[in-house]
Amino acid sequence: MWGHARQGEILNSAGTLFVVATPIGNLGDITLRAIDVLKSVDIIAAEGVNRTRALCRHYGIKTVVKRFDQHNQRRRVPEILGLLRSGSSAALVSNAGTPGISDPGAFLVSKALAEGIKVTPVPGPSAVTAALSVSGTGAERFVFLGFPPAKKGQRIKEFQRWSTAEIPIVIYEAPHRIMNTLIDIREAFSDPDLVLFRELTKIHEEVKRGKASEIIASLAQENIKGEFVLVVEPGGGSIEKCLEEDALVKLEEMVAEGAKSLKDIAREISTQTGIPFRRIYKISLKIKRNRPEAV
Repeated sequence: MWGHARQGEILNSAGTLFVVATPIGNLGDITLRAIDVLKSVDIIAAEGVNRTRALCRHYGIKTVVKRFDQHNQRRRVPEILGLLRSGSSAALVSNAGTPGISDPGAFLVSKALAEGIKVTPVPGPSAVTAALSVSGTGAERFVFLGFPPAKKGQRIKEFQRWSTAEIPIVIYEAPHRIMNTLIDIREAFSDPDLVLFRELTKIHEEVKRGKASEIIASLAQENIKGEFVLVVEPGGGSIEKCLEEDALVKLEEMVAEGAKSLKDIAREISTQTGIPFRRIYKISLKIKRNRPEAV
């Protein structure tokens, strides 16, 4: 039987750390294998004890749950590794989704691997892939930034780094910072199209699509609550969008003249406009490639 086969997998894998994906909202979004693993391991290391115990009650899982989060991970890791070395099995779960994605799970995994302990994934829900799958944006490749820096200057710098990327950008954000983050996205990405997901798979799930400025205006009328995932569409349109017409014309003329290197041209235009050097340099490269004489 399928159930016995899964049970046997665990019994024959003594000393294994199972990295188990759990629902991001709807409790029905869990795999049969994940339930079986959580029932069969000796201990569950959970980012949020109350949340994980609620999941366990729902599925009749009676395994001991121990708190494992960013505040106690360095103290808890030796304890868990000791159990694994002795032949016990453990499951690592986060509050929601796949452990190790913007949570402390990666620390335990790295320590277990360093000791030669077997680490096995039990795949399932992830807010990143859930959001991308219904964003309407091609996702053959994407960039996941997780939670952006809390400080505005660092956040803007990080966004500018990816502002001309031609692939989707996925971002997590908390309710108390979502407006500031959207404002910085509008600035750094030149008011891109994006999709905002709130409370994915939960009762109050909501999706907003539009320009960053439109979504900012919409949220400004609300009492902001919930957890957010943002998918910023590739490139924010043309990478030349960040330049005023006069500056773009001057840049094209300087590239055509060829009297200066592209780096020198980019530095000069960057100094004049305040737009980051990297963005100007990338536009310069595009202009040069598109010139008729370019090979």
